[in-house]
Amino acid sequence: MTVGRSGMCRFIMPIFSLALLAAAVDKPFPEQMPGFMEACLGEAIAAGYVSDTEESHKYICAGEAADKLWLFLERHKIESYEQDTPEGKWLSREFPLGGCFKRVRMPDGGSLVEGLSCTIWVPRLKGKSAVPKP
Repeated sequence: MTVGRSGMCRFIMPIFSLALLAAAVDKPFPEQMPGFMEACLGEAIAAGYVSDTEESHKYICAGEAADKLWLFLERHKIESYEQDTPEGKWLSREFPLGGCFKRVRMPDGGSLVEGLSCTIWVPRLKGKSAVPKP
């Protein structure tokens, strides 16, 4: 059985369309990061979790924006590392300009009280470049 050119196009075009649709739905890392970071920044501003450090403006989100960002980093196999703090043991995953932190153990070994937050640091301009010119 041979398939003519028009028959081949009818077969390939739907496959090509599905491939484009799949690529649009699950873009590779890091193309989706700006959207996740925007949601985190918006949540931090709405909740009032914005502060300044000497080096940066610090935005902290928890809730849905942090959940989505953590799952995205996990799905794209961004390696985590452990941190021991007085508040417990945390898994941390970093990305450019920020990181997410998920509690995995309480300091006393008791029942886990879940905690997840993501922080975005926006660098501050320093020196003469910090003053806008008229």
